[in-house]
Amino acid sequence: MSREKILIVEDDLLTAKIISKMLTNRGFVITDIVMKSNEVIESINKNTPDIILMDITLEGELDGIEIAHKIKDKYNIPIIYLTADSSEETIKRAKITGPFGYLIKPVNEKILVTTIEITLQKQFLHNKEILETLKKANDELEEKVKQRTAELVKKNVRLQKEIKQRKLAEEELKKAERLATIGKMAAILAHEIRNPLNSIKINTDVLSCVEGLTEINKKRIQIIQTEINRLENLVREVLQFSKNIVLYKSDFNIKNFIEQIIQQINPDINSKGVVIRNFSDDIIVSADMEKLKQVFLNLIYNAFEAMPDKGVIEIKTEKIRNKINIYFKDNGYGVEHPEKIFEPFYTTKESGTGIGLALSQKIIEHHDGKLELVTSKPGETIFLITLPLNKKNKNEKNSDN
Repeated sequence: MSREKILIVEDDLLTAKIISKMLTNRGFVITDIVMKSNEVIESINKNTPDIILMDITLEGELDGIEIAHKIKDKYNIPIIYLTADSSEETIKRAKITGPFGYLIKPVNEKILVTTIEITLQKQFLHNKEILETLKKANDELEEKVKQRTAELVKKNVRLQKEIKQRKLAEEELKKAERLATIGKMAAILAHEIRNPLNSIKINTDVLSCVEGLTEINKKRIQIIQTEINRLENLVREVLQFSKNIVLYKSDFNIKNFIEQIIQQINPDINSKGVVIRNFSDDIIVSADMEKLKQVFLNLIYNAFEAMPDKGVIEIKTEKIRNKINIYFKDNGYGVEHPEKIFEPFYTTKESGTGIGLALSQKIIEHHDGKLELVTSKPGETIFLITLPLNKKNKNEKNSDN
């Protein structure tokens, strides 16, 4: 049974009651019967109807058409005029309000019910169209929001990346400035130390040749000479670190290069039972051979001094696009305070100067490469050198890519 709600606006109470009974018998609900124009809006606000049956002649200041204008501006409720006024002028005024029907009283029950049902169907379709339009607009808005959100996420990711890169650049700049300051101070000190150190060495060598020295004095002179040699090495490394690095590049096979270094240092390494395994590939690099050798020797000897007897050092290469990665792995005790190892003058070795790794990193950076500590723990320490490949290797088809 239909339960649509209808508001009857009619100045004749008897006619209104007849229409009310007629529609109630058909299953409709009558929300109210209003006779005065100033009570229509109040009735709508109390119980909003689905349809309004509107008489044109009403009690009050406004007629039904004027009230219909107000309803149309504020509510989405279809209006059917039900009036005895069939004049052309009135019908013309009524059309402006966009009514769903204009029935002349007395109206036939069947015609009235049919008009109401058609109006309800039209309103249903109208509301459905509005809902579909709203849904489409909502879907489009949601899609735009998703797209905009995705764009903002991408921009945020780029911004975070730029901020991170900027921070890294600032840290690198601070590090470079700090190293430059240290280098200048160290160079000045090294120059100031060198002359008196040479004088001490000459006089110590003279004293060591004096006849009649006791064994205790000979040992004391030997200690002085050992310390002089250590200081000479420190001065030499400091001056080397403070100087601008000039590279003399050449093309060479990295596997053969590593093999030659191993053969050179094998007597020292084998004395402790340490084994070096060369897993490098035949890759041509363009670099300063002597300076690269200095870096490799530094990493190998550091590993050698940080491992027990019969330890293992592995050197492996990996070609990725236009770069070569060179890994130095050992099974030693690990690095203490890994965050400090590339700082100048930091060392954990009794005879170390603390310049070796800082200088090695500087040399690699001048090759447009990178030297870093990948991992360090008891039983596994890995250093990584990354170098750009020369033009020949860049043009090669690499099956590993």
